[in-house]
Amino acid sequence: MTAPAHLARKVRGLTWAARNVALDLRYGGSLAGTIESRFRDQGAADVTNSQYSVLPHVFAGHIGPRDVLVDVGCGKGRVINWWLSQGLRNRMVGIELDPEVASATARRLRRFPNVSIVNEDATVWMPDDATVAYMYSPFDASVMARFKEHVAERFAATGLTLLYWNPQFVDLFFDDERFGTHLVDLRSVLDPRIDGTHRRFAVVRLSPA
Repeated sequence: MTAPAHLARKVRGLTWAARNVALDLRYGGSLAGTIESRFRDQGAADVTNSQYSVLPHVFAGHIGPRDVLVDVGCGKGRVINWWLSQGLRNRMVGIELDPEVASATARRLRRFPNVSIVNEDATVWMPDDATVAYMYSPFDASVMARFKEHVAERFAATGLTLLYWNPQFVDLFFDDERFGTHLVDLRSVLDPRIDGTHRRFAVVRLSPA
């Protein structure tokens, strides 16, 4: 990459980062930065943020007015910020394993009556009425396998759509006939910070039995 091209790419990246901050501030403060997980021994990933630039592409056509939206490993709550910014009035549930992070996110979003932040382990707890769930690689492979089994058993009668960005362990779902799974490329995302496995997401559907 030439020096001018590298500079232009860097400027575009900074522009997208500034957009992140601007939307964060609408909902109570900047969410930038990563928090090292205190639960790595339990297979939890560090607390980091989804990028706003990706979310319109991930959720396009997947949310209806009656859907109950769940962010699995919601962290600081940026995905919930984005849902709110779209004017959605759906019930929204963020599940976060770290009690301190969950508490801070709940305080920040407490003025929104349709939002609940729950300090739980998503491999054993999901809201009964969930219909659409999102996750950004919140677990290692062994925990993802447990989460998959929990989802398959818990929602066997009702079904669930899972939108999985940066789908590092998507083979767990491809290898399970209970789920219909396909990958979607994010080639149309203009944010130059999105690269590698972040350039795709998986749509995973568990159909009602």
